Amino acid sequence: MSALDHLRALARGTLPADDGLLGNARCAWGRGVLISGEAILAAFAARPFDVEGDLHEVESPQGAALIGQDGALVADLYGGRIGRLWRVGRGIVHPPEQAVDVAFDPDMRQERGGLSFRAEDHPDLDPAAAEQLLAAAGAVIDLRRSEGKLRVRAFVVRAFGKPGASAALLSLHSLSNDMSRAASFSYAVIGAGPGSSDVRVVSEEAQPRDWTPRI
Repeated sequence: MSALDHLRALARGTLPADDGLLGNARCAWGRGVLISGEAILAAFAARPFDVEGDLHEVESPQGAALIGQDGALVADLYGGRIGRLWRVGRGIVHPPEQAVDVAFDPDMRQERGGLSFRAEDHPDLDPAAAEQLLAAAGAVIDLRRSEGKLRVRAFVVRAFGKPGASAALLSLHSLSNDMSRAASFSYAVIGAGPGSSDVRVVSEEAQPRDWTPRI
């Protein structure tokens, strides 16, 4: 079975065949993290991901993605098996675990520019496919800024694929422009199809962090 077959099975809440889901897998789900294949499988069984609609499907030796209109799954692969997973989309809510949230200020390192991407960090991304993904990532940042955010930084966490079928997972960090400069965080997934305008963006609402920078 292919990695996409494993991902489809898991999306339905059924155990992927041939040890397609590693026992020590991790899944980012909203602000929470599910640890172990058993916990991940139980979460998808309780709330399946729709694989019957129109999906962008992307697969490479190290990654696989299913990208719908309002939800997306992105997986890290280890020997063709799912070892790490991100579920992103509107309404994806998972109670945060009891933990101390690490502060992140997009300007703390005095970095400039809205998008952090290094091609060498993403060997599974064909250089010919990068331009389309990065242009869409820039549009996501511009949208956040138009919503009144003071500063927005996006990091390309994963990117893989080739022209006609590629995907990128973005980590988005923002500061609000209110009197109290609250920080927020969310994910977005970009899928690019064969056409120059065939780009799909799935994002989730920015979720406030439990920290306010002193400015």
